[in-house]
Amino acid sequence: MLALALGQPIVLGIVQGAAFGLMAIGLVLIYKSSRVFNFAAGEFATLGAFAYYLSKDKVPVPIAAVIGVVVGIVAGLLTERLVVRPLANRPKVTVLVATAATAITIIAVQFLAGATGKTFAVPALWKGTLPFRILGLYVSYQQLIVLLALALAGGALALFFSQTDLGLATLATSQEPTASRLMGIRVNRVAMLTWGLAGGLGGLAGVLLSPTLGNFTPAYGTTDLLTQSFTAAVLGGMTSVPGAFVGGLALGLVQNLAQFNISSDTLPGAQFVAVLVVLVIVLLVRPTGILGKEA
Repeated sequence: MLALALGQPIVLGIVQGAAFGLMAIGLVLIYKSSRVFNFAAGEFATLGAFAYYLSKDKVPVPIAAVIGVVVGIVAGLLTERLVVRPLANRPKVTVLVATAATAITIIAVQFLAGATGKTFAVPALWKGTLPFRILGLYVSYQQLIVLLALALAGGALALFFSQTDLGLATLATSQEPTASRLMGIRVNRVAMLTWGLAGGLGGLAGVLLSPTLGNFTPAYGTTDLLTQSFTAAVLGGMTSVPGAFVGGLALGLVQNLAQFNISSDTLPGAQFVAVLVVLVIVLLVRPTGILGKEA
């Protein structure tokens, strides 16, 4: 019975942690390229989830999912072109505040569109359960899709930064932008690529996670995902894409196990307290994270 009771938070923790990992990878991408924390990342996920929800009745569900990811990419590109690039020569804190203002603006647009206070039931990409159980629990196709997406995204991006010229150019731009320009690297194009990838990962997280929640509300990417994803990025290392992968999974497990209780009673807010405790411990004990390195 104890193993069965533990199985549920472990399975759910891995699935939620995978989504946190997707967004954490996007945060790491932006930080690696510009040394800026992107407060708008949560709303990339919200926009992707909304686009998925609004298009699901007009096109097949897989195409609706692609639309959600594309909307996230467009949001990332527009943020870079209209907000970040004009402030490129300003202090980093100015850019950080600008991304926070971008998130607030997107949330305000949702309110003006009449989405305030509504919840939306989102269909899974693939319904049904698998014919086997893990830790005494059935695992759905949707949950496996989330895990597969994180594994593919993390592996592909790790190879991108370590094995491709464009990935190395992105790292060079983040460390020495002036020298990179002198070497012929087009810094603006690298920045567009990075923000587009981050937006796409945010949109993908929104598309994949919203069906596992059953419903979502406006601005949920900021209120429910951003803090966890930031903590996952810090836990894994803000300069490490594989670290974001590991940090997301670890944080998902911590958050769900924090709610576990042998009795039927649960402690309200325990998962949020656990996230903050992990964040404080990492910052005090190992600020570079599990796999991160000094810049």
